[in-house]
Amino acid sequence: MPNPPSFPLTFYPAYCFSLSPTHNTWARLTASDVHALRERTGFEGQNLYFHLNHPIKWIRLVGVIVALDILPTRWIALLDDSSGATIEITCARPAPKPTTRDASTTSLPEDPRLLSRLDASCKGVTATGRDVDLSGVDVGTVVKVKGGVGSFREMRQMLLERISTIRTTNEETAAWAENTAFRREILSTPWVVSEKDEKRAKRKAEGLDREKRAREEREKRKRREEEKGAKRAAAEKEKRRGERTRRGQEQVRKEDEAGVSRRRGNAEHRHRRRDVEKARRPKSEVSES
Repeated sequence: MPNPPSFPLTFYPAYCFSLSPTHNTWARLTASDVHALRERTGFEGQNLYFHLNHPIKWIRLVGVIVALDILPTRWIALLDDSSGATIEITCARPAPKPTTRDASTTSLPEDPRLLSRLDASCKGVTATGRDVDLSGVDVGTVVKVKGGVGSFREMRQMLLERISTIRTTNEETAAWAENTAFRREILSTPWVVSEKDEKRAKRKAEGLDREKRAREEREKRKRREEEKGAKRAAAEKEKRRGERTRRGQEQVRKEDEAGVSRRRGNAEHRHRRRDVEKARRPKSEVSES
């Protein structure tokens, strides 16, 4: 890691990061480089760090595994790349299924490190949710690892995303040549963005922000319209239910009135018939009655 320059560095806004040669790529660093990365106010908790003024989120390291712990839910390796520092590489892993002794008891290996030997198909789950095959990696293995930058107890570490084994000297030499070229062409000097490019990036970011706000506003309007439509449908349904109830009540009322009219008409008919029959009787029967 080169010493910081004597002149002040220009740190560009986040909307310029898409122009950076280090932000959205695997930055070829060493372990000592990673430990020397700095944080900036406003980017805390984002696992975003800076070399000079280069924003760095993803890194690639090459080295030999000098220690390895495979715990029930975590894979931890210590990598030495001869840069004067070592760095932990960590990856989550699914808890192993317990070994059944009998129907009532289960057990796990007493020494968690034995899992590296017992679990032949060691699998890991990266911070971004990818599955990674960790089998075949042991102490003494030369590896090329890629991942994000994290911290544990104020110590930098790599959050593993990808790992591959380097099997030949030529392959290792090529990997180190890539590191040297990346340092010479990119990391050795501060990142510079022209005023024109910065303005263009700002306009693009503002345009994306406007599109995002417009999309969110459209979604809000759509949700409001859907809510209004649902309320109208519910009100219409309730109105139809009320109308059916009123029609039913009106039908019952009419039927009740018709029943009363029929009973009244029947009663009147009986009275008239009785009067007619009384009129037809002989006068003597009428007088006797």
